[in-house]
Amino acid sequence: MAAEKLMEMGFEIIGRNIRYKFGEIDIVAKRGRELHFVEVKTRTGRMFGDPVEFVTETKKKRIKRAAEMFILKTGNNFNDNNIPPCFFDVIGVDLSGDHPSVECIIDAFE
Repeated sequence: MAAEKLMEMGFEIIGRNIRYKFGEIDIVAKRGRELHFVEVKTRTGRMFGDPVEFVTETKKKRIKRAAEMFILKTGNNFNDNNIPPCFFDVIGVDLSGDHPSVECIIDAFE
């Protein structure tokens, strides 16, 4: 559902469930020249708060480190002057109720 929402918003999905020893990226997407590293949080209700609230500082550090590794490993198209603008997004998937909803928070953290 999260990937479908991103594609509806004009993103191209270039990777899913990318794992490194120290962290994981749920979705890597591209829109124009921008590179987006997306954390997906699924909930069965909103009673516990916004999805972005569940991305801890430790998790953010792991995602950032994994993003750096992704760029290093796949970045043969990049050089120091050509690294694309990178964003860290959070997508909340709410499965409560009859109609699941998807909320995208672009540039949720630095």
